[in-house]
Amino acid sequence: MGIKENNIPSIYNYCDRWCEKCAFTSRCLNYKFGERLEKSLDNQDEINKLFWELFDDNLEDTYNVIEGDESKSSEFEEEDDDDDDDDDDDESLIGNYDFNIENDEEDSGDDFRLKHLIAESNEAAILSKEYINIVTNWFKNAKEKIGDEIDEFILSDDALIKLSDAIEVIQWYHFFIYPKVMRALQGKDEDLFEDEFPKDSDGSAKIALIAVERSISAWGYVYMKLNAFNDSVYSVIQQLVNLQHAIEAEFPNARNFIRPGFDEINNK
Repeated sequence: MGIKENNIPSIYNYCDRWCEKCAFTSRCLNYKFGERLEKSLDNQDEINKLFWELFDDNLEDTYNVIEGDESKSSEFEEEDDDDDDDDDDDESLIGNYDFNIENDEEDSGDDFRLKHLIAESNEAAILSKEYINIVTNWFKNAKEKIGDEIDEFILSDDALIKLSDAIEVIQWYHFFIYPKVMRALQGKDEDLFEDEFPKDSDGSAKIALIAVERSISAWGYVYMKLNAFNDSVYSVIQQLVNLQHAIEAEFPNARNFIRPGFDEINNK
Protein backbone atom coordinates (compact mmCIF):
# COMPACT_ATOMS: atom_id res chain seq x y z
CA MET A 1 0.00 0.00 0.00
CA GLY A 2 1.40 3.41 -0.97
CA ILE A 3 2.04 6.01 1.67
CA LYS A 4 -0.77 8.26 0.37
CA GLU A 5 -3.46 5.58 0.21
CA ASN A 6 -6.27 5.50 2.78
CA ASN A 7 -5.23 8.78 4.40
CA ILE A 8 -7.76 11.15 5.99
CA PRO A 9 -7.14 14.66 4.61
CA SER A 10 -6.13 17.27 7.21
CA ILE A 11 -6.70 14.93 10.17
CA TYR A 12 -3.56 16.34 11.79
CA ASN A 13 -4.94 19.91 11.92
CA TYR A 14 -7.10 19.24 14.99
CA CYS A 15 -5.26 16.53 16.88
CA ASP A 16 -3.39 16.57 20.19
CA ARG A 17 0.02 15.73 18.66
CA TRP A 18 0.27 12.54 20.74
CA CYS A 19 1.00 10.13 17.89
CA GLU A 20 1.96 7.28 20.22
CA LYS A 21 -1.58 7.23 21.63
CA CYS A 22 -3.48 8.02 18.43
CA ALA A 23 -5.94 5.55 16.88
CA PHE A 24 -5.45 7.00 13.38
CA THR A 25 -1.69 6.89 12.73
CA SER A 26 -2.20 4.43 9.89
CA ARG A 27 -4.36 7.05 8.13
CA CYS A 28 -2.32 10.18 8.87
CA LEU A 29 0.01 11.44 6.17
CA ASN A 30 1.81 13.72 8.63
CA TYR A 31 2.69 10.77 10.86
CA LYS A 32 3.76 8.58 7.96
CA PHE A 33 6.10 11.23 6.62
CA GLY A 34 7.47 11.87 10.10
CA GLU A 35 8.16 8.22 10.78
CA ARG A 36 8.89 7.23 7.16
CA LEU A 37 6.48 4.29 7.57
CA GLU A 38 4.59 2.45 4.87
CA LYS A 39 3.82 -0.69 6.88
CA SER A 40 0.41 -1.33 8.42
CA LEU A 41 -0.22 0.46 11.72
CA ASP A 42 -3.75 -0.89 12.18
CA ASN A 43 -2.87 -3.10 15.17
CA GLN A 44 -1.36 -0.25 17.19
CA ASP A 45 -4.26 2.01 16.24
CA GLU A 46 -6.71 -0.51 17.68
CA ILE A 47 -4.72 -0.72 20.93
CA ASN A 48 -4.74 3.07 21.21
CA LYS A 49 -8.47 3.19 20.51
CA LEU A 50 -9.12 0.79 23.41
CA PHE A 51 -6.79 2.85 25.63
CA TRP A 52 -8.94 5.97 25.19
CA GLU A 53 -12.17 4.03 25.53
CA LEU A 54 -11.07 3.03 29.03
CA PHE A 55 -10.48 6.68 29.91
CA ASP A 56 -13.84 7.64 28.41
CA ASP A 57 -15.52 5.09 30.68
CA ASN A 58 -13.64 6.42 33.70
CA LEU A 59 -14.72 10.02 32.97
CA GLU A 60 -18.32 9.34 34.05
CA ASP A 61 -17.07 7.71 37.27
CA THR A 62 -14.98 10.80 37.96
CA TYR A 63 -17.94 13.16 37.52
CA ASN A 64 -19.93 10.99 39.93
CA VAL A 65 -17.15 11.22 42.51
CA ILE A 66 -17.02 15.00 42.19
CA GLU A 67 -20.77 15.35 42.53
CA GLY A 68 -20.66 13.21 45.65
CA ASP A 69 -17.95 15.35 47.24
CA GLU A 70 -19.26 18.83 46.46
CA SER A 71 -19.10 19.68 50.18
CA LYS A 72 -15.35 20.01 49.79
CA SER A 73 -15.58 22.96 47.42
CA SER A 74 -15.77 25.64 50.11
CA GLU A 75 -12.70 24.20 51.84
CA PHE A 76 -10.56 24.71 48.74
CA GLU A 77 -11.77 28.24 48.16
CA GLU A 78 -10.32 29.11 51.56
CA GLU A 79 -7.10 27.18 50.92
CA ASP A 80 -6.49 29.01 47.63
CA ASP A 81 -5.74 32.19 49.58
CA ASP A 82 -2.76 30.47 51.17
CA ASP A 83 -1.11 29.84 47.82
CA ASP A 84 -0.56 33.50 46.92
CA ASP A 85 3.07 33.37 48.05
CA ASP A 86 3.87 31.04 45.15
CA ASP A 87 2.58 33.41 42.46
CA ASP A 88 5.99 34.85 41.55
CA ASP A 89 7.50 31.39 41.08
CA ASP A 90 4.50 30.28 39.02
CA GLU A 91 4.76 33.27 36.67
CA SER A 92 8.46 32.53 36.23
CA LEU A 93 7.63 28.94 35.29
CA ILE A 94 5.07 29.96 32.67
CA GLY A 95 7.20 32.77 31.34
CA ASN A 96 10.08 30.41 30.58
CA TYR A 97 7.96 27.91 28.68
CA ASP A 98 7.59 28.19 24.91
CA PHE A 99 3.91 27.67 24.19
CA ASN A 100 4.36 28.16 20.44
CA ILE A 101 1.20 30.27 20.18
CA GLU A 102 1.02 31.13 16.50
CA ASN A 103 1.16 34.67 15.16
CA ASP A 104 -0.82 35.24 11.99
CA GLU A 105 1.55 36.57 9.33
CA GLU A 106 -1.00 39.23 8.39
CA ASP A 107 -1.00 40.65 11.93
CA SER A 108 1.37 43.42 12.81
CA GLY A 109 3.28 43.00 16.05
CA ASP A 110 1.03 45.49 17.83
CA ASP A 111 -2.15 43.78 16.59
CA PHE A 112 -0.93 40.39 17.73
CA ARG A 113 0.04 41.68 21.17
CA LEU A 114 -3.37 43.32 21.57
CA LYS A 115 -5.18 40.12 20.60
CA HIS A 116 -2.94 38.19 22.97
CA LEU A 117 -3.67 40.53 25.89
CA ILE A 118 -7.42 40.40 25.26
CA ALA A 119 -7.34 36.61 25.04
CA GLU A 120 -5.28 36.33 28.23
CA SER A 121 -7.97 38.22 30.16
CA ASN A 122 -10.62 35.64 29.25
CA GLU A 123 -11.70 33.28 32.04
CA ALA A 124 -10.82 30.17 30.03
CA ALA A 125 -7.28 31.46 29.45
CA ILE A 126 -6.86 32.40 33.11
CA LEU A 127 -8.07 29.00 34.35
CA SER A 128 -5.94 27.04 31.85
CA LYS A 129 -2.86 29.06 32.77
CA GLU A 130 -3.53 28.48 36.47
CA TYR A 131 -3.85 24.76 35.77
CA ILE A 132 -0.23 24.63 34.62
CA ASN A 133 0.92 25.93 38.00
CA ILE A 134 -1.46 23.70 39.94
CA VAL A 135 -0.22 20.53 38.24
CA THR A 136 3.44 21.49 38.53
CA ASN A 137 3.07 22.19 42.24
CA TRP A 138 1.02 19.03 42.83
CA PHE A 139 3.72 16.75 41.46
CA LYS A 140 6.38 18.64 43.37
CA ASN A 141 4.45 18.34 46.64
CA ALA A 142 3.55 14.70 46.04
CA LYS A 143 7.20 13.83 45.50
CA GLU A 144 8.22 15.70 48.64
CA LYS A 145 5.48 14.04 50.70
CA ILE A 146 6.13 10.38 49.92
CA GLY A 147 9.35 10.47 47.90
CA ASP A 148 10.25 7.42 45.82
CA GLU A 149 7.30 5.44 47.20
CA ILE A 150 5.02 7.03 44.62
CA ASP A 151 7.23 5.72 41.79
CA GLU A 152 7.16 2.21 43.28
CA PHE A 153 3.37 2.33 43.60
CA ILE A 154 2.96 3.50 40.01
CA LEU A 155 5.14 0.68 38.70
CA SER A 156 3.33 -1.98 40.77
CA ASP A 157 -0.14 -1.03 39.51
CA ASP A 158 -1.55 -3.80 37.30
CA ALA A 159 -5.12 -2.58 36.64
CA LEU A 160 -6.57 -2.11 33.14
CA ILE A 161 -5.87 1.59 33.49
CA LYS A 162 -2.54 1.82 35.24
CA LEU A 163 -1.63 4.73 37.48
CA SER A 164 1.35 5.25 35.20
CA ASP A 165 -1.08 5.67 32.28
CA ALA A 166 -3.06 8.29 34.18
CA ILE A 167 0.11 10.18 35.11
CA GLU A 168 1.26 10.05 31.49
CA VAL A 169 -2.06 11.51 30.28
CA ILE A 170 -1.91 14.29 32.88
CA GLN A 171 1.64 15.21 31.98
CA TRP A 172 1.00 15.14 28.23
CA TYR A 173 -1.87 17.62 28.44
CA HIS A 174 -0.30 19.64 31.26
CA PHE A 175 1.09 22.32 28.93
CA PHE A 176 -1.13 21.49 25.94
CA ILE A 177 -4.45 23.03 27.02
CA TYR A 178 -3.42 26.66 27.53
CA PRO A 179 -2.01 27.30 24.02
CA LYS A 180 -5.03 25.59 22.43
CA VAL A 181 -7.38 27.82 24.45
CA MET A 182 -5.35 30.88 23.46
CA ARG A 183 -5.38 29.88 19.79
CA ALA A 184 -9.16 29.49 19.93
CA LEU A 185 -9.65 32.84 21.66
CA GLN A 186 -7.31 34.73 19.35
CA GLY A 187 -8.92 33.21 16.27
CA LYS A 188 -12.49 33.84 17.40
CA ASP A 189 -12.60 37.47 16.24
CA GLU A 190 -11.18 36.55 12.84
CA ASP A 191 -13.80 33.83 12.41
CA LEU A 192 -16.56 36.43 12.85
CA PHE A 193 -15.66 37.83 9.43
CA GLU A 194 -15.64 34.43 7.75
CA ASP A 195 -18.77 32.93 6.22
CA GLU A 196 -17.45 29.42 6.37
CA PHE A 197 -18.69 26.94 8.94
CA PRO A 198 -17.37 25.25 10.99
CA LYS A 199 -15.03 27.81 12.52
CA ASP A 200 -11.35 27.07 13.07
CA SER A 201 -11.64 28.57 16.56
CA ASP A 202 -14.31 25.97 17.40
CA GLY A 203 -11.92 23.25 16.25
CA SER A 204 -9.19 24.51 18.56
CA ALA A 205 -11.69 24.84 21.41
CA LYS A 206 -12.91 21.29 20.82
CA ILE A 207 -9.47 19.72 21.08
CA ALA A 208 -8.90 21.79 24.24
CA LEU A 209 -12.15 20.38 25.67
CA ILE A 210 -11.07 16.84 24.79
CA ALA A 211 -7.73 17.41 26.52
CA VAL A 212 -9.56 18.79 29.58
CA GLU A 213 -11.90 15.79 29.76
CA ARG A 214 -9.08 13.28 29.36
CA SER A 215 -7.23 15.09 32.13
CA ILE A 216 -10.32 14.98 34.36
CA SER A 217 -10.59 11.24 33.78
CA ALA A 218 -6.89 10.73 34.51
CA TRP A 219 -7.05 12.78 37.71
CA GLY A 220 -10.16 10.83 38.68
CA TYR A 221 -8.13 7.65 38.50
CA VAL A 222 -5.41 9.21 40.65
CA TYR A 223 -8.13 10.22 43.12
CA MET A 224 -9.36 6.64 43.35
CA LYS A 225 -5.89 5.10 43.70
CA LEU A 226 -4.01 7.57 45.94
CA ASN A 227 -6.35 8.17 48.87
CA ALA A 228 -3.74 10.18 50.75
CA PHE A 229 -4.02 12.87 48.08
CA ASN A 230 -7.81 12.96 47.73
CA ASP A 231 -8.21 16.55 48.91
CA SER A 232 -5.57 18.03 46.63
CA VAL A 233 -6.65 15.94 43.64
CA TYR A 234 -10.25 16.98 44.16
CA SER A 235 -9.13 20.60 43.95
CA VAL A 236 -7.32 19.92 40.66
CA ILE A 237 -10.41 18.25 39.19
CA GLN A 238 -12.57 21.19 40.24
CA GLN A 239 -10.19 23.53 38.40
CA LEU A 240 -10.58 21.44 35.26
CA VAL A 241 -14.38 21.28 35.56
CA ASN A 242 -14.48 25.08 35.89
CA LEU A 243 -12.20 25.37 32.85
CA GLN A 244 -14.45 23.01 30.89
CA HIS A 245 -17.48 25.18 31.66
CA ALA A 246 -15.59 28.36 30.71
CA ILE A 247 -14.58 26.94 27.31
CA GLU A 248 -18.10 25.71 26.64
CA ALA A 249 -19.54 29.11 27.52
CA GLU A 250 -17.13 30.93 25.21
CA PHE A 251 -17.46 28.39 22.36
CA PRO A 252 -20.99 26.95 22.50
CA ASN A 253 -20.61 25.32 19.07
CA ALA A 254 -17.23 23.72 19.70
CA ARG A 255 -18.59 20.24 20.35
CA ASN A 256 -20.40 20.34 17.01
CA PHE A 257 -17.12 20.83 15.14
CA ILE A 258 -16.37 17.75 13.02
CA ARG A 259 -12.67 16.98 13.03
CA PRO A 260 -11.55 15.07 9.93
CA GLY A 261 -11.40 11.37 10.78
CA PHE A 262 -11.83 11.63 14.53
CA ASP A 263 -15.47 12.71 14.58
CA GLU A 264 -16.77 11.39 11.28
CA ILE A 265 -19.23 8.52 11.52
CA ASN A 266 -17.78 6.72 8.52
CA ASN A 267 -14.02 6.76 9.07
CA LYS A 268 -13.30 3.32 7.79
